Amino acid sequence: MVLTSSGHELPAFQGGFQRWQTSMKLCSAVCLMNPAHCTLCVLQVELYTHHNSVKNIMESLSQYGFHLCTVHLVDSHYCSEPGKFISTLLLSLSAMMQIELHHINVLSKVDLLAQYGDKLLFGLDYYTEVLDLNYLLEALDDDPLTRKYVLRLHLPHLGLNAMNQLQCLNGLRYRKLNAAIISLVEDYGLVSFIPLNIKDKNNLLKVKNAVDKANGYIYGSGEETSVQALLACAVGAEYESERVGSMKDTYENFAPMDSKDVE
Repeated sequence: MVLTSSGHELPAFQGGFQRWQTSMKLCSAVCLMNPAHCTLCVLQVELYTHHNSVKNIMESLSQYGFHLCTVHLVDSHYCSEPGKFISTLLLSLSAMMQIELHHINVLSKVDLLAQYGDKLLFGLDYYTEVLDLNYLLEALDDDPLTRKYVLRLHLPHLGLNAMNQLQCLNGLRYRKLNAAIISLVEDYGLVSFIPLNIKDKNNLLKVKNAVDKANGYIYGSGEETSVQALLACAVGAEYESERVGSMKDTYENFAPMDSKDVE
């Protein structure tokens, strides 16, 4: 089951993935839960983050023998602002906890990251592996909403009118909210992303393999699988270079030179 909060995400994903499957002589079928958008599941996020509608549908399908997993598409442009990416992390975690299926988060349109090169603060692996999120919290100090709060905090002698004082208070609340979200995401430690370039066939194969592993397809008796491949999937070992692949090198070619290195 593919989820996304954006109506333009799935048509590109669905079309690109089906063309690749056809070229690889793989069979596929599309179930339209929202035909108006020609997608699998483009819905209000509330229906799969804290409402039981989508969860109940998936439970019903499971009773008929379907082996399901969730693929959550997230547009890479959310990496361009710390506040947006933090909200994306909360959305992904909420969907994972609510639907209770094996879950894959996909950072889509990575090939378009060059458009946000001047806004991205960290390397691609920082966003896909969800590394130390406190760096994002520090970056929020440069956000227009929080900047006045920081100014007031460090320069208390400045006179502020009532409107500025209210903005400072809102900035403080906004920062505390994001700090709480970061703490929640890190405590669970469940969220990570597979980068996706829909034009990269090798990348599509990695996403397909991740889906097959998540829904248990690779463990079925109907497919020929080598013992080594089965054990590798069972252990789940995967190097960062295999997960991010050549896209990291491509990203670093246009990443800002003064971006922070995060280990």
